[in-house]
Amino acid sequence: MDNRIIFREMLGEIRKAADEAGGVITKEEIKERLSHLPLEEEHLKMVYQYLSEQGIQVPDDEAEAKELPEGEEGFGLSIYLEELQELAAREEEDETELLNAVAAGEADAREKLIRWYLPLICEMAGEYEGDEIASEDLIQEGNIGLLMAMEHLGEYENAAACQAYLLNSVNEAMQAAIHSNEETKKRNENMVSQVNHLDEAIKNLERDLERRVSAEELSAYLDMPLEQIRDILNISGDQIEVDGIKERRE
Repeated sequence: MDNRIIFREMLGEIRKAADEAGGVITKEEIKERLSHLPLEEEHLKMVYQYLSEQGIQVPDDEAEAKELPEGEEGFGLSIYLEELQELAAREEEDETELLNAVAAGEADAREKLIRWYLPLICEMAGEYEGDEIASEDLIQEGNIGLLMAMEHLGEYENAAACQAYLLNSVNEAMQAAIHSNEETKKRNENMVSQVNHLDEAIKNLERDLERRVSAEELSAYLDMPLEQIRDILNISGDQIEVDGIKERRE
C-alpha cells in the first residue's frame, strides 16, 4: 500500500485515539504509531501542529501529560470554528507569498499556511451538508488531505498551481471519506440482509427437521459455501450452537 495512504489512515487513528483520551496524546505515542513509516522530525512536527490546531494537546510524554490541567478536552466544532475565525482575524498573510514560501521548503510558512487554510476547509465541509457523515469528520479528513498535499508543493511551478492542487487534495480527501462511509453502510446493510436470510433459513429448516441443524446442512439447504455461512454466524448477535460449535447469531 502507498505510504501516503497508510500515513493518512494512521493520522486518522491518532486523532481518534486523542479524542478518546480526552483530547490528549503524547509525542512518544505518535512516534510509536508512525514508527514503521519513513518520516523525519520535520514530518512529525507537522503532525503535532495539525493536532494542536484542532485543540488536541500534545505533551512530550506521559509524565508531562499527567501534569496537564484536568478537564481540558478537545474542542467542539463550534469552539473550533470560533478559534479559526480569531486566527484569521489576527493574521494578515498573503496566500501567494505563503504558497511560494512553502514550495521553497520554509517550515514557518508551512505552519502559517495550515492555519490560513483551516477556515476554508470548514467552509468546504459545510458544502457537503446532508451527507451521512459528521462535519467534524469531514474537517478532519480535509485537514489530513491538506497536510499530505503540502509535501508536494515544490513540484508545481507557481502559486496558482499550488493553490489548485491543495484545494483539489482537500476536496478529494472529503469525497473519499464520504465514499468510504457509503461503502461501509452498504456492506453493513448487505451483511444484515445475509444474517436475516440465514436466520430465516435456520428457522425453516429446524421446523421441518424438528431438531437443531448443522452448518453443513445449512450449506446444502441454501447452496451456500460453508465458510460463508460460518462467517455470517460469527458476526451476528446472540449465541447459538451450530454443528457443535458456538457461533453468533442475531
